[in-house]
Amino acid sequence: MERIKRMPFLIQQESHATSRNKKSLSGRVFFLLLLSCILSMSFIWLSHQSLILLDKESLRGNNDESMSGDDSVEKEYEAAMKNQNEKNTNGSSPLQTQQDDNDDNVDKGSNGFMETNRKFVKKDFLDINSDLEKKRNASMFVTAGIESYDSQDEGSALDQNDRRKMNVIILFPDDWRHDSIGSENQMIKTPYLDSLAKQGIRFRQHAVTTSICWQSRATLFSGQWASRHRSFKLRCPHFSVGKAWSNTWPAILRRNGYFVGHIGKWQYHNSDIGSRFDWSSFFEGEHWYRRGKVKVAGEDLARDETFRFLKDRPKKKPFALTIAFYPPKPIGVSNKPGKQWEPKNETRAIYENLTIPEPLNATEAFKRLPPFLQKGEAYARWKQRYVTPLHYQEAMKNMYALITQVDQACKEIIDEIKKQGLYNNTMIIFTTDNGMFNGAHGLAGKWYPYQESIRVPLIIYDPRMPKDKIGTIDDSFTLNVDLAETILGAAGLKPTKGMQGRDISDLYLPKKKNEKTALERKPWRKEFFYEFTYMEESAIPSSKALVRKQWKFIDWYLFNHTQLFNLDKDPLEINDVKNDPANSEVVKEMKARLKELTETLREPDIGCETGDYFLHSKEATPKERK
Repeated sequence: MERIKRMPFLIQQESHATSRNKKSLSGRVFFLLLLSCILSMSFIWLSHQSLILLDKESLRGNNDESMSGDDSVEKEYEAAMKNQNEKNTNGSSPLQTQQDDNDDNVDKGSNGFMETNRKFVKKDFLDINSDLEKKRNASMFVTAGIESYDSQDEGSALDQNDRRKMNVIILFPDDWRHDSIGSENQMIKTPYLDSLAKQGIRFRQHAVTTSICWQSRATLFSGQWASRHRSFKLRCPHFSVGKAWSNTWPAILRRNGYFVGHIGKWQYHNSDIGSRFDWSSFFEGEHWYRRGKVKVAGEDLARDETFRFLKDRPKKKPFALTIAFYPPKPIGVSNKPGKQWEPKNETRAIYENLTIPEPLNATEAFKRLPPFLQKGEAYARWKQRYVTPLHYQEAMKNMYALITQVDQACKEIIDEIKKQGLYNNTMIIFTTDNGMFNGAHGLAGKWYPYQESIRVPLIIYDPRMPKDKIGTIDDSFTLNVDLAETILGAAGLKPTKGMQGRDISDLYLPKKKNEKTALERKPWRKEFFYEFTYMEESAIPSSKALVRKQWKFIDWYLFNHTQLFNLDKDPLEINDVKNDPANSEVVKEMKARLKELTETLREPDIGCETGDYFLHSKEATPKERK
């Protein structure tokens, strides 16, 4: 009874308690919900990081284990690549790293160095980056017959204002002439470059103004003819020192907020090159390098270093990067058939059953060369590389295989650009430093002003390009001296007064002013000046030339010898028609014009023997300083 009597009081007391806590209940519920969300998110984040750490530790453990091994390292690496590639190619024969025929080459190169702008590291002490290895194996082509690559836009569309400071990628292999791409020569497999040309413009008559590696590279960066940048010697890189470098496009871009990098070949002998870029990794001279105890093809190393650059770059800055592949340039001196080119076995197999036609002008053109060209370095190299049919076949097949490998590396680099959402705001330039005779005129090497030596490929992908220009071929005379101004134009910057080329985008962008396009205001060039200056005339004669669509006039000025070729009738340059009376006026006019251009383009001689940069630098030996 007492309990029943107390129930109203208890109920009343509970009611009062409920009333007192009513206002705080909603606050407590909100707090608990918020705490639950925070804890859930923290748990998810920690789980994700744990998986990443486990993955990295696992991969690091594998790498450490492989580094400590001996011959089993390469077998494990090959097996891993084979398994991955078989997955990627649905059972087709995969590309693998060649491990057997290149020991001499790798050993020879292991004493060199790979330089970055942070430190010097030995070639055999390169880091193994698991992410890069994944990328390396993620996309390999089928050796049974490379299929065409259809590119897809993965970046987001940007308006014209956003594109005023585009990123720029320069894909820049070595010793690669104009017709060494699939769209010009069906025997060569370059599916990516062929697809890039369909998304941009291919300039079929593109040429270099000096056909030798280092002088051409100086022109690329300075936008000047060799007569002006005067960097004739490897130990005299005038374009890259003092005030001269401040007027190059890398220096200008850096001053205007760009993150600028260089990967691969540099060639000039100046040790402070790293300071000229925000990010750099210099290596050259080999087709194979060491990553730990694993051999890596040169183009794959360039690709992997590009991935590092893209990872390290400040994400809020535009960037410009030159990727200077060393292949397909021949290496060393060897009389063994094809030994100066060392591709992967799997790529080489693509070309095994082909017979590469020898140049149509190999024999007859050589007989008609001036006597001083029938000896010297170009002929000596022909005897090393092409002296027998077997030599020629092995050399060309190996070179074509290296070209195919560089094509694949270019594809993987641009795939990464797309993955990062940069494709629609990145100008891509593919070109090379000089052409190659490859047996034409009975010669090897380059240097001379014949077509095989001076013409090189040029493909430009530009997100600003109008639809009616995409996939077209342009036969205007574009030159390597134009590239500096083209790059600056992509950044919305003006060239310096010392630059001597022209922005190539004038050929495909309207750029209307007063209702006139750039070409209507100023037509494109109809001729160009070629020059080659070398310090050992007995080995490689110097020359000058005036090149037009129909005519080419060559002056071997130290030998008092000239040539004239009608390129319309004689594109292989076999018949010198200088002495034909019908061409006397052509010779007279072109000779005078060549003299005019020589004087216009030339600057006062800086001189490599009279107190120049190198002789006062730390790089010069005491004997050289004397």
